[in-house]
Amino acid sequence: MRVGRHPAWWLLTLGALAACGGEVAERRAAPTVKAADPRAANLYLDAVRTLSANDPKREERAEQGFEQALTVDPDLWEAHYNLGVLLRRRGELRKALPHLERAHELAAAADEPLIALAEVQHALGDRDEAAELLTQYMEEHPEAQQVRLALTAVLRERGAYDSALVSARKALVRDPSSVPGLLEIGRIYRAKGDLDVAELVFQKALALDPKSAAAHNDLGLLALARGDTQRAFDEFEKATSCDASFAPARLNRASVLLRAGDYAAARGEYAKLLQVAADDVDARVALGVCLRGLNKPDEAEAEYQKVLSVAPNHAAALFNLGILRADFQQRRPDAVSFFERYLEVSAQNDPARATAERYVREIHAESASAAHDTAHASAQ
Repeated sequence: MRVGRHPAWWLLTLGALAACGGEVAERRAAPTVKAADPRAANLYLDAVRTLSANDPKREERAEQGFEQALTVDPDLWEAHYNLGVLLRRRGELRKALPHLERAHELAAAADEPLIALAEVQHALGDRDEAAELLTQYMEEHPEAQQVRLALTAVLRERGAYDSALVSARKALVRDPSSVPGLLEIGRIYRAKGDLDVAELVFQKALALDPKSAAAHNDLGLLALARGDTQRAFDEFEKATSCDASFAPARLNRASVLLRAGDYAAARGEYAKLLQVAADDVDARVALGVCLRGLNKPDEAEAEYQKVLSVAPNHAAALFNLGILRADFQQRRPDAVSFFERYLEVSAQNDPARATAERYVREIHAESASAAHDTAHASAQ
């Protein structure tokens, strides 16, 4: 994907619901769920422990553990939930969806599966369905703050700013010192273009929690909206200083460099992130974009292939491999399969779909023309 021609559409933010859920949860009691089979429970707990191990293949092995637990007990909701979260984190949204649906079905009173399910629905473009799911839950559980914030984020992404503000303010009524609630209000005003109001709200959140990486990250995005790249860099740097593992800020900082065409500096940012989060597939795809920009197509392909080895349906990796084949390796016929796979797995509202469709049409037309010319030459 050439910067300028094809925007780095997956990089600048990590999704509307990135702060609302998605971490692999420790097993907790759910009164509506039957007791787990002891063998399944042990397999599940082993998989959870695997995720904390210093092992580059920890997620792959944990996934296998959750699958084994479900083979023994197909109704272990926590295994469905954690497996869905792992698949979603790797970009395997369509594979994650049925596991999260089943987890929510089995544990209807648990917040985590509901939020994760809504996040995946939202990412797949089913924003109305995600909003309806969260709204119904809130009608029965008005005290569920995390769910309310997730609903607020979905409403904001749909452009329903007034409804989003009502939802966020209800969260603050229940907890006036809620930093996540304030950040959501600030994001709504930023989305509306009321940047001064957004700044005041973000600063209030920061006053409540001076070490909030999320608040600094939001201030960085606000600075970008104002065209102040230097301040944005400073805020993203403060965010990573507050929490070295806070991926959104480092991704945002690197994305700014990437958009500016500073591939070497962006490469360094992504490399730093991968040192602390080796299984961050989005950062690895972006590193491939940097390598491509540095005229290292073979190294770029290696990074994309690493992603596909653990997430065969990762949309951005498939798309970028198609671009690499078509525009950088002069292997246009080979690009079609990657673009077609991307079109199969990506959300219908994915902004790169039109580009992929155009490449497929053009390359098929080129192949047909070449075949016609060959046949014509053979006939003479």
